[in-house]
Amino acid sequence: MIDMGFLLYLTPIGYSIIQDMIAANIQVRENVGYCRNSDLFGYADHPNKFVICTNNIRNQGYNPYVYVNETIYHEATHVAQMCKGNQKVTRLIGIPKKQMPLPWNKLQDIKKSMLATKNKATADIEHEAYYLEDKPEKVQYYVRKYCF
Repeated sequence: MIDMGFLLYLTPIGYSIIQDMIAANIQVRENVGYCRNSDLFGYADHPNKFVICTNNIRNQGYNPYVYVNETIYHEATHVAQMCKGNQKVTRLIGIPKKQMPLPWNKLQDIKKSMLATKNKATADIEHEAYYLEDKPEKVQYYVRKYCF
């Protein structure tokens, strides 16, 4: 049986995004694989895999009703990027960076993501995901646009 306890924390649009990904044949899983890295809240991976690390969110003391949804939106952005890039993560729609302002804390999160990859393209991909992670309606639009 697949653990899907994270569904209890979802907003209606978060639930709808999960349903859209399942309909697009994205494998949705919880607390598997790279979740053993306790700093990771979720990831989207080739081919068509979406993982939420709910245990890490709870174990670090974060509010799961906030951070599970934010992580869903962030990682669903990466899913849309994968769908658009034909299984390769590419920039979602190419929103000009100057139209995607981020607060300092999210810019720091991008820097943390960069430590592992050292790839400038990763910074652009993450910038887009951090920008969209508090815009679930836009995320859902892009999942629907690029994954169907």
